[in-house]
Amino acid sequence: MKTLLAPMKGTKSPIRDPRYEMISPKMQHHGGVALLTFNVVNYGKLPNQPETVLARWNSTEVYGRIDGQWKIFHSHWSFIKPELKRPGS
Repeated sequence: MKTLLAPMKGTKSPIRDPRYEMISPKMQHHGGVALLTFNVVNYGKLPNQPETVLARWNSTEVYGRIDGQWKIFHSHWSFIKPELKRPGS
């Protein structure tokens, strides 16, 4: 793994002005356990390009109450494939 990441060491990301939008958060709560589901859209600017959508994600997070504080027990993120545009559409 180190060999694969070595060329990236010390390099700057070409993405500028990154931001995200959390969409449709839904919280479900039962006793000392809570489930949060939401979608995320990542935005950013590539060199000499306007802002664009970089990725879309589904997210699920499970929280538990320990000693009066909410802690994340589990977090799952799945990439949403971009829509493919057909030629002529």
